[in-house]
Amino acid sequence: MNVDVIVGGLYGDEGKGKIISYLGDKNKYDYVFRVNASTNASHSVQLDNSEELIITKQLPSVFYNEKIEFVIGPGAILNLEALKEEILQRPDIETIKNKVHIASSICLLIKPYIEKNKEGYISAKLGSTNQGTGIAVVARTRRHCIRLYDIENAVNGIITEDELKEKIKFSCREIDKEFFKNKTEKYYEKIVKELIDNYRIIEEKIGKFSVDYTAYISSIPEKSKVLIEGCNGIMLDNIHGLNPYTTSASTSINSLLNGSNLSPYLLNKSYIVCTGYFCCLNKRPFITQMEIEDAGRIYKNNNEIDNAEGMLRRVGWFDMPTLKKALVGHKNSELIINKLDIMKDLEEIKVCTNYILPNGEKLEYMPDNIKVLENVKPEYKTFKGWGNIEGKKDYNNMPKELKEFIEYIEKETKFKVAYIGVGRRKSDLIRVNK
Repeated sequence: MNVDVIVGGLYGDEGKGKIISYLGDKNKYDYVFRVNASTNASHSVQLDNSEELIITKQLPSVFYNEKIEFVIGPGAILNLEALKEEILQRPDIETIKNKVHIASSICLLIKPYIEKNKEGYISAKLGSTNQGTGIAVVARTRRHCIRLYDIENAVNGIITEDELKEKIKFSCREIDKEFFKNKTEKYYEKIVKELIDNYRIIEEKIGKFSVDYTAYISSIPEKSKVLIEGCNGIMLDNIHGLNPYTTSASTSINSLLNGSNLSPYLLNKSYIVCTGYFCCLNKRPFITQMEIEDAGRIYKNNNEIDNAEGMLRRVGWFDMPTLKKALVGHKNSELIINKLDIMKDLEEIKVCTNYILPNGEKLEYMPDNIKVLENVKPEYKTFKGWGNIEGKKDYNNMPKELKEFIEYIEKETKFKVAYIGVGRRKSDLIRVNK
């Protein structure tokens, strides 16, 4: 088995959906896995023959490919309601029928996890995005989560609906005993009914989808080509990212292999997706944040609204110390630099080369210590803008200003740039041949 991985190199929002969709077809994979995150991670794809932007939050981002099997592994979190809605809206519903295989052991995100108490969402104390993923991860870690096989067991009569109700009640009270102690039996009965109804609707639309994961991956032919679709970005990794401003799980290439339960020895190629300018959500330290005038030139060409949370992203200049931190531990990966077309109105392009401490010391890597990070200043190198590159298909014909930018990234990171993104559409990806 040959396994390739595509992972975000920053804080998510690198435009991975387009790249996954493009390479998913180009490289003729047999399987595409999604093995981390939940509805907190959305990917968007604009197909070449359509103006519609397709958003995926649960399913892999490859479309109209009858040869690919879709797998959602136990490292992910599954929201049955969101999966049902996504399936009902997915344009290639007939193509994916009987081709979606979801680990029966996957942890479910259920409606009580996104309830509100007097202080707001019950997930607020986790610093979560209030979509339930953080609560689901806590439930999984504390071993009281609801799993897909619990719903399957109720559907097939292996357990009663009352037994499922008691499991849900226990999980809710383990999360917030005070809040859930006064919920009525009818409240929990409604949750059970919705979960079972959603399961049945999904099965009706795409066929049997719940699988024993161990048996399933053991049945994959040895010569198969597998693509793992990473969600979020490396800088959101719960262990190695910019703590405490991270997601609830690990997001690195190593963790994606763990979430899929595929051996590191099977890894063939790994791609780390970055962008020509950086963006992030929320109030984390963002050293290279642009001034309003330059940020406005970015927003004019791309609204930078997060599809999962509906929030405006902050935008900043290319940050080499941040990228270098993200790349540690990912040797032999190749870079993909996306969203270069959106920078067409910038006459000058800045790259932060180092962070400067108050005492004048230079830092080549983003520091782990958040208090140190909060007090650094960026040191910049300036490049000339490259203008409009939309529609170009050959790297050799790209403006020399853009080539200088790419070559500088390669030189500083010591990572090869394999592709650049020059537009929103699926095919707007150019191989960098040098």
